[in-house]
Amino acid sequence: MKHLWHVLSLSLVALLLSSAALAQVRADNTLYLQARVGLSTYGGDIDNNPDSEVGTYFEDGDLAFGGELGYQFSPGGSIGIAYLYGLYPKTLTDFNDVPIAGLDSEVVQEIQLRLRLTPFGGWRIAPFLTLGGAFAFATPGNSVDDPLEDFAYGPLVGGGLDIQLFSRLALVLEGDVRFFFPDGGIDGADPNGQIQIAADEADFDALGFLGGGLRYTFKSPVTKVEAMIDGPTTLEAGQTGTFSADVNPDATGPLSFGWDWGDGSTSTGLIATHTYSAPGTYTVTFTAAGPANTDVQTMMVEVVPPPVPPAQPPVLANCTATPGTAGVGEAVRFSATVTGTTPISFRYDFGDGGSANTLNASHTYNQTGTYTVTLTATNEAGTDQCTFVVNVADRFCQDVSELNTVFFDYDASALNTEAQSRLDENIEVLERCPDLCVIVNGYTDDREGNKLSLSEQRATAVAAYYVQSGIDQSRIQTRGLGEAPDSNSKEDPGPGDRNARRAESLPVGCSALGN
Repeated sequence: MKHLWHVLSLSLVALLLSSAALAQVRADNTLYLQARVGLSTYGGDIDNNPDSEVGTYFEDGDLAFGGELGYQFSPGGSIGIAYLYGLYPKTLTDFNDVPIAGLDSEVVQEIQLRLRLTPFGGWRIAPFLTLGGAFAFATPGNSVDDPLEDFAYGPLVGGGLDIQLFSRLALVLEGDVRFFFPDGGIDGADPNGQIQIAADEADFDALGFLGGGLRYTFKSPVTKVEAMIDGPTTLEAGQTGTFSADVNPDATGPLSFGWDWGDGSTSTGLIATHTYSAPGTYTVTFTAAGPANTDVQTMMVEVVPPPVPPAQPPVLANCTATPGTAGVGEAVRFSATVTGTTPISFRYDFGDGGSANTLNASHTYNQTGTYTVTLTATNEAGTDQCTFVVNVADRFCQDVSELNTVFFDYDASALNTEAQSRLDENIEVLERCPDLCVIVNGYTDDREGNKLSLSEQRATAVAAYYVQSGIDQSRIQTRGLGEAPDSNSKEDPGPGDRNARRAESLPVGCSALGN
């Protein structure tokens, strides 16, 4: 017998240790049904063994069975109402197994209130403690005293093992003992009553139960969520880091996941990215929440300042002067773009003694001429320059819109004195304005012959006079256009139309001639 108890004790310890690491817990907030069957035991006034030895004590009972309806309010606790039907044949005999007169029933029925506490609700094989109370009643007439005592009540205490077999089904192995008052309510015998059946000085009877049963819960148990996180422990300010979390795949859902980055911002999901804007040490917190529990994991992230890149020398580009050719007193605007490490200083040398210290500037020239303007950009890494060429011309030249026209005699292409005088005035303008060129158009009237040839001769005569007076041939273009479109001999006494026999000098910019 002792060897059997040793084996059972060692087996129990092994089962408990093997189940302690399991993540599965029992369901909460659910109803359950439990069947119960086992050995009934009796201890009282007419116990067959007055010395209360264990072996004989278990002989004083028989079979007990019943059921329980309860509510499991947490993985570690439940409360239920149970019914137990117990057979106690030894209660009908005295110490010599002789039936006692007047006792005609061996059945005791009980209604029990049972509070079960399971401190390790997360173990698949979990020990528990049972506390509660019981109300028992026997068949009327069971008492040998007067008045009849056919019912009793008292506390209940017990314990056992809860073994989770499937998601909703568990095997419960348990034992308990109930202490009943008054003393005659169970066996009908009271040592202090009218009939002294046994020398039992206790004022209560005790019933015990040792057995087991199956418990069915109406909701499946849940599995705790367990998380692990990974991510960079060092980041640069402004650098984006990727953080990831893993949870056990058997965790009962629905699950929610959240990240707290420690800088006032949050994210959701198993994988998230974050960028810290300022250096410092931050605590990253990941929270996985499910029906069974909330698991929180943290890690530290050190955010360091980004490395300072080496200084880059300035590079100037898009250097522009507007306009490129300006008049005296006209403002010229200078602009450019620059790249490089700041701060960068700037200096303009406008070529006439003037200067400025900004990237974009404006300057006015008081004398004509061609000026070379230099812009210098400087920082700690070096220097760059760009140059502008500005032509400052007389404003008079900008206002020239027409030159003198000369007229010819009938059927003639020679320049008379009046024509030469008018051309001399044109030459003064062309000499003063070197950027000004001229297009000479020759015409005839409606009565002259060889109109095209004669018009070309008249234009050529004007061009030749310009050249011999010092105007470069490249600044002159001639065109013979034949009869003038406004020629009308009827309005001139003649011969022909003097105003139509002409050569016009049209001022144009030299760029119009491709110069």
